[in-house]
Amino acid sequence: MTALLTPFATALVLSLVLAPACRWLGLRHDCVAHPVDDRWHRRTVPLLGGVAIFAAVVLGLLILPGAPAPPALVGCAAVLFVLGLVDDVKDLSAATKLVVQFAVAAGFVFLGAGAHWTGWPTVDTVLTMVWIVGITNAFNLIDNMDGLCAGVTLIAGAAWLCILLAAGPGAAASADAWYLALLLGGVAGFFVYNRRPASIFMGDAGSLFLGASIAGLTLGPAAGAFGGTPALQVAVLLLVLAVPLLDTALVTCTRLLDARPVVDGGRDHASHRLVAVGLSEGQAVAVLWALAAAAGGSAWTVARLEAGWPVLMAAACVIGTVVLGVYLAHIDVSGAFGEGRDRGLRAVSGASSPAAYARAGRGAEVPLDFVLITVAYYAAYQLRFEGSAFDANFGFFLRSLPIVVACQLVALWVAGAYRTPSRRFGVVDAAMLGKAAAGGTILAQLIVLYLYRFVGYSRIVFIYDGVLLLLGLVAARVAFRLIGEHFERRGQAGARIVLYGASESDRAAFREFLEKSRERYRVVGLIDDDAGRGGRFVLGHPVLGDRGRLVDMVRAQEVDVVAIGADQAAPAVIDELRPTCERHDVRFFSVGVTSVDFRAAADGDVAPRAFVTRNLRR
Repeated sequence: MTALLTPFATALVLSLVLAPACRWLGLRHDCVAHPVDDRWHRRTVPLLGGVAIFAAVVLGLLILPGAPAPPALVGCAAVLFVLGLVDDVKDLSAATKLVVQFAVAAGFVFLGAGAHWTGWPTVDTVLTMVWIVGITNAFNLIDNMDGLCAGVTLIAGAAWLCILLAAGPGAAASADAWYLALLLGGVAGFFVYNRRPASIFMGDAGSLFLGASIAGLTLGPAAGAFGGTPALQVAVLLLVLAVPLLDTALVTCTRLLDARPVVDGGRDHASHRLVAVGLSEGQAVAVLWALAAAAGGSAWTVARLEAGWPVLMAAACVIGTVVLGVYLAHIDVSGAFGEGRDRGLRAVSGASSPAAYARAGRGAEVPLDFVLITVAYYAAYQLRFEGSAFDANFGFFLRSLPIVVACQLVALWVAGAYRTPSRRFGVVDAAMLGKAAAGGTILAQLIVLYLYRFVGYSRIVFIYDGVLLLLGLVAARVAFRLIGEHFERRGQAGARIVLYGASESDRAAFREFLEKSRERYRVVGLIDDDAGRGGRFVLGHPVLGDRGRLVDMVRAQEVDVVAIGADQAAPAVIDELRPTCERHDVRFFSVGVTSVDFRAAADGDVAPRAFVTRNLRR
């Protein structure tokens, strides 16, 4: 373990030094990401962060004495780094990038690396190339918010390194572990500058390099050092890379169902959908980091302890991931982000294609129930048999599992489990699931009785299975409903807005402004420089403090939008607030009523009929 601190620290220091230099180069040579409609960022940001990561890793390999390196992996990842760098500068077509990626994956296999999952060389060769290309693009896809891709890479890479270290001194001292330590150090240094608000992006050069490196490491010689069956090894890999795979599957399936090109850019990723239902950008990224950490911890546990209850823990993590993915698949983000990205999502079903999104949700419930059925039956055997008794009866479990799965799915379909959306789940639906679980269990028992006369089978297992399955089905549906209700409330509340100004004209303008846009904003409170107003309520909202309190709220990311009354929008005030708001990506504008309308309102004749807003961002 301590031996790997040297490459990590070396790459960390190099990346910390190189990232600012690459940022300067990106700005000087106009290698920057400009704001566009299908991308999330709203500021011009340099793109050469991937150069800092790549250079830190390569320099670390060169300057450290006797540094081992997997040559095939380093070479293939370097080619994809160059591909990404060219794409950052010249914007290559998706077809060109895919051709090069498959060529690199073929070279990876030709140099002797690859998966050994099925025992059939031809199939394993194809799976290896698909894995390399798929994981490479998965990391490219999750590079869509500040700190997301770098953070997920750090978490997934750390989980994989822990698995290698636990496998024994041979794996810990391998070239794979050394290279991974360098990679994590390079990403950690870059992450310092990529946190929200990011001052530099990794670009395609960075995301393709990271994706290719992680994909290659998971197929390297040390990948199977922890032992276990090929199926167990694949399960560990899927858990380590749960977040990139979830986002890729979500984007691919929803775009296909909505008849949109999969390769196009867009703001319909998992992170964007979390923001659409009311989370802030930082919270959305934190949710995905937490999911990556939970999945990585489950992968380590399964790799260390292999069978038994750790498998069920991993299955619970998979089920939670699927539940989140299915819920997010219901979210229609077409038009969900208006100007300034302040519009929260109002509806769970798609506005542009309701039927397509409904089919997406229900179609995803079937594989979820398949997982629940399998897990419940496995847990029933774990409860009934322990230790060597479980191993002795494992053959009976495998032989009857297809019967149980088929019977339970048919019973759920017949009972109507897929007719009502899970977000409307209620007591009547729970009773329906109870009947389905009982019916499926009885049907499975009858078939086992007919085929095997229950020779070697335990009837108690089926009772355990029915109870556990019912609990799992109900828990999954309740989770859908609770998540939906929670996010729907947040989405309806809209962006968090603070109103700055409490004069009569400001109150009139704010009243009219909120009346016109009440669905878009959730008022946190008012800011007034008159200290005597603190603790009072204006327009039904609390006065939180003065301008200093507003600056603290922006820095703490407690607010998404600042609306400044016309009486407060003096140049000195704007000059003071603008740098802080822009640094933390907080939208701010001034609000005022037209002069004629305000005079009429001041005389008490009519309420102001119109208001004007002026964007104060540069």
